[in-house]
Amino acid sequence: MLKTVLIGVIFVFLIGIIRSQDVYPEWWQTRINQGHLLSAFEEPQSELMPSVGNGYVSYVIGSDSIYIGGVFNGPASSLENPSHRAQIPNFQNITLLSGAELEYAGLDIENATYTRVYTFGSGSSTTATVVYYAHQSIRNVLVQEITIDNTLNTQDFQLDLESAPVDSIDFTIDTLDQSDQTTQYNLTILTPELGNLFVSVGVTTSTIPPSLSVESGNSKTFYFLTSLVTSLETEQFYIETSMDIYKISWNIQDSLEKSHRDAWKKIWDSRIEVGGNLDLAQVVNSSLYYIVSSVRDDWPWSLSPGSLSSNGYHGHVFWDSETWMYPSILTLYPKTARDGILQYRINHLEGAQEKAESYGVGYQGYMFPWESAFTGTEVCPTVAPTGLLEQHITGDISFAMRQYFYLTGDLKWLKTTAYPAIKGMAEFWASRVTNETVPDSYNPVFSINIVIPPDEYAVGVNNSVYTNVIAKMALEWGVEAASLVGDKTAPVEQWNEISNGLIVLFNETSQMHPEYEGYQGETIKQADVILLGYPLMYNMSTEVRSNDLIYYQTKTDIVNGPAMTWAMFVVGWLELGQPQEASKLWPQSYSNAQQPFNVWTETPTGGTVNFITGAGGFLQGVINGYGGLRIHSTYLDFNPQLPINTTSLKLRGVHYQSAKLDIYWTSQIMQIELSSNKDQLDFVLTTSNGTPQYLKEKVTLTLPVGTFTIEAISSSTHKKHKLLINY
Repeated sequence: MLKTVLIGVIFVFLIGIIRSQDVYPEWWQTRINQGHLLSAFEEPQSELMPSVGNGYVSYVIGSDSIYIGGVFNGPASSLENPSHRAQIPNFQNITLLSGAELEYAGLDIENATYTRVYTFGSGSSTTATVVYYAHQSIRNVLVQEITIDNTLNTQDFQLDLESAPVDSIDFTIDTLDQSDQTTQYNLTILTPELGNLFVSVGVTTSTIPPSLSVESGNSKTFYFLTSLVTSLETEQFYIETSMDIYKISWNIQDSLEKSHRDAWKKIWDSRIEVGGNLDLAQVVNSSLYYIVSSVRDDWPWSLSPGSLSSNGYHGHVFWDSETWMYPSILTLYPKTARDGILQYRINHLEGAQEKAESYGVGYQGYMFPWESAFTGTEVCPTVAPTGLLEQHITGDISFAMRQYFYLTGDLKWLKTTAYPAIKGMAEFWASRVTNETVPDSYNPVFSINIVIPPDEYAVGVNNSVYTNVIAKMALEWGVEAASLVGDKTAPVEQWNEISNGLIVLFNETSQMHPEYEGYQGETIKQADVILLGYPLMYNMSTEVRSNDLIYYQTKTDIVNGPAMTWAMFVVGWLELGQPQEASKLWPQSYSNAQQPFNVWTETPTGGTVNFITGAGGFLQGVINGYGGLRIHSTYLDFNPQLPINTTSLKLRGVHYQSAKLDIYWTSQIMQIELSSNKDQLDFVLTTSNGTPQYLKEKVTLTLPVGTFTIEAISSSTHKKHKLLINY
C-alpha cells in the first residue's frame, strides 16, 4: 500500500514538472528567438497587456475600450477632468467558454498581431486560436479571427462565447440596426471641447453569436470585424461609410491578414536591428512598434504619452510628442513625422494664437498649449500650474520643424505649410521676453521669467536655462527660415538682437549650467539642463558638457522620475567618449519596459502605462546615443558604438534628403550603403581622418568603425572636396 502511494505521489510530481516546463511550438520559438515575438504562457495583469493599433484606432487586448485619434469628450476647461480620449466600447470583447484554457499567447511585433491559443482540457484535441489586429492599410477596420481546429476530434465541437455589454461614459449610443450578421451603432460624444463641436462615430460590427460549431475532422476560421468611421472624415455619411467599409472588408476576409502583414512589412523597411542581444532586440522592436502603431501620416492627430491605446494623460498631446517620440519617427519615417505629428500643430494654429492672447499682456504670434486635444486650445486641468507656465513647448515644436527641414531639405513644405507657424513662434518669444536693465552692459539683455522648465518640480522660476535656449533657437530658426522663403517682412533684426541677448545661465566657477536663477541643488524630476547638449546641440565645451552630466545625474529623482531621462545621460556620455559611464545607466534606460510584452510604465513602480514617451527616449539612446546620429543643417554626423553584450547594430532605412541609408557596425567595422536615391543626389561620406568618399546606390562601403559625416552635395560644390575616392 505504501509503495502504491509513493508511486502515485511520484507520478503527480513528475506531471507537475512536465506541466511547469511549458514548451512553445518550434515555429513560435523561432519567432521569439528572432526578436519579433513576445510571448507568455500566462498573461499579466490587464495594465501590462499589449495593444494593437494602426495610428487611427487602437486598444489594449482584453480591454473594454477602443480609442480613435482625434475623438475626445469633455470640456476644454475643467478642474480635473477636461477633454479626454472618448472611450468607445470594444464591440468584439469576446470571452471563450466551453472550458477554454489559455495555452500561450504572444504579440507578433513584426506583423502587428496578438494571438491567443486555447485548449479544452486533457481529454480534448481541439484547439482555438484567436488573432487580433487593427488593419494597417484599411485603417477603419478592427479584425478578430477565431480558428477552431477540430481535425483530430471524432466529434463535432461547439465553442460557447460570451460578449461584454456595449456601454460608454463618453457617448450616447443608438442601435440603428441589428441582424444575425451585423449590428450598427451611432455614437455621439456627450460634451464637446468647445461650443457645438460634437463628434460622432458610425460603427458596423459583426453580431456575436452565442456559440460557434465545427464538425469533426474539420478546421474553420470565423471572422469578426468592426468598422469605425467618424464624422471628422465624412460629416454626413459616416454611418453609411462604416457599412460600406465593413462589406468590402467582409468580402475579402480571407486575405485581410495577408494585406495587413504586407503593409507592416513596408513599414519595417526602416528599422533598428540588434545583433547578439535578444533582450535588447525585443525592447527595441516593441518600443518602435508601440510608437508607430499610435500614429500615421493620413490621420494628423499626433502622439500622446499613453499611446493611442489608452486614456493616459487624457490622450493629450504634450512636448512628449516632438521631444521624445518624434526623433526616432523623423529618422525612420519622415513622412509620418511631417504629416502625422507636425501637421497636427499646423492644423491648430488658431488655438495657439488664442493661447497667446489669453494672457492679456501683449503676447503675440503662436503660443502652443501645454496640453492639446481636439481643438488645439489649452486643455490642461486647471488644478495644474503647467498649463499656465510650462511654455518651452513652443520652442520644442519650432525645433522639431527645424530638424525635419534639415533632414529632408523639403523647401516646398517650408514655404507652403510650415513657415507661418515658425514665424509665429518666433513672434511669440520676441513678445514673451523682458528687456532687463543691466549696469555696464553695452548690449540689450533679455530674460524669460515665471516659467516651469522640463523639471516640473520647479514652479514659477526665472531664466530656466532650457527654456531660454530653446527660445533662442526658435528665434534663430525664424531668422533662417525667413531667409529661405524670402520673407522681407519678418523683423529679423529684432529676433537676432533678442536671441543674442537672452540670458543663458552659466556658473564660471564650477563650469556648469544652473537650471534656473537661484537653483541650489534641489532634486529634479527629469532630464532638463542635460538636454542642452542633446537634442539641442547647444554650443559648449566637453568640460562643461561633462560637468552638467556629472552634476545633474546625482540630482535626478530615481524613484519618481519618468522613464526617458536615463537615455539622455547615456547619449551624453557616449558623445563624450565615455562608454563605461553610459553602460552603467544603459540598463536603467529601458528597465521600465515591463515583461512579458515590454509595455512601458512611466516610473519603475507604475505611473501611466503604455508610456511611449519612455519608449521614445530609449530609442533615441539607440539611434542618437549608440548610433551617434546628429542632424545638422547641411550634413549628418554618426558616431557608432555598441551597447554592452551586443555584437552589432544596424540602422536600416535612415532617411536623408530623398535617399535612404543602411548603416551597420560591429566593434571592428562599419558598413554604409545608399540603399535608395530617389532624386539621384550625390552623397559624400567623410571619416574622422578627413578622407571623403562618394556613396553609390546599392554598393556597400566597408570601413573601420569610427565617426563619420554624410553630406548631400550638388555638382557646384564638388570642387570643395580635394579628394573624392570612388570604390
